[in-house]
Amino acid sequence: MAAQVTSGRIRAIVGIVLAFGFIFQCQQALSERNASQEASPSPQVAPGKPDPGVAYAAPVREVPAVTLTLEELAAQDPFAFFDAAIEQYDRSVRDYTCTFTKQELIAGEMTEEQVMRAMFREKPYSVRLEWIKNPDKANRVLYVADRWVEDGKQMAVVEPGAIARLFVSYVMRPIHGPEAAKSSRRTIDQFGMRNSLVLTVKYARIAKARGVLEKFEYIGNGKVAGRDTLIFERRLPYTGERGAWPDRTLIVHLDKEHRLPTLCEAYADVERTQLLGRYQYSDIQLNPNLADSVFTTEGMGL
Repeated sequence: MAAQVTSGRIRAIVGIVLAFGFIFQCQQALSERNASQEASPSPQVAPGKPDPGVAYAAPVREVPAVTLTLEELAAQDPFAFFDAAIEQYDRSVRDYTCTFTKQELIAGEMTEEQVMRAMFREKPYSVRLEWIKNPDKANRVLYVADRWVEDGKQMAVVEPGAIARLFVSYVMRPIHGPEAAKSSRRTIDQFGMRNSLVLTVKYARIAKARGVLEKFEYIGNGKVAGRDTLIFERRLPYTGERGAWPDRTLIVHLDKEHRLPTLCEAYADVERTQLLGRYQYSDIQLNPNLADSVFTTEGMGL
């Protein structure tokens, strides 16, 4: 997942630095609380016999700092862990490319597994998707926030299938609405690893505030595409596609080195037998400094 560099040693050093920084960030709040509880200094008196009117504090023994592992931090407070992952992402990620794989239950039917090449930029929020396997109604899609707006609606550039391309090179489609809902459970402005982190913890917090959160926990280690991950499980009071909650059970794999979500699996039941959606990010290259032209119709050759 790391950005391409010329030296494996440099990648290892960067990974270690990021890991220590993340652990420090998660423990900072705990350290501040502990600091406020330290004993105040003993009162000062002149040399000689102790002043009987002064209550002297017992000597304070220094307790060595305890560094928790990522697994211990994840188990201690999943909310804080996700918050720290989002903050780390905001500090370190500008753009990325990846292979994005998804499969979803739409209108009661499971779609074929779709694979696409994704190019993503945070500012301005920009997504370019190119289908590699099982395109649905588009070969390529381009969305840049606030660039194309019609009648107050955010629009995306869609390159249609081969027959339609005989007449038009591309069409504009609203990113929200019935047509978009027929193609995906998530809209294109919800795409991306940061959105996966934010939406996971957002719905967990809403459910917790309403007293209906059944579970949001670190449940163990795993692997995705050969990389070590930390696995979290969230359970919401899902009541169906038209309900307020996105799923019943959500399994999220965070890459252990970078704390980025590499696999999200949503289910309609606790037993995980009815898949609602599966989303995987692989072959990730961080911060390739994508040119502005990548996110233009001209750059797509349209």
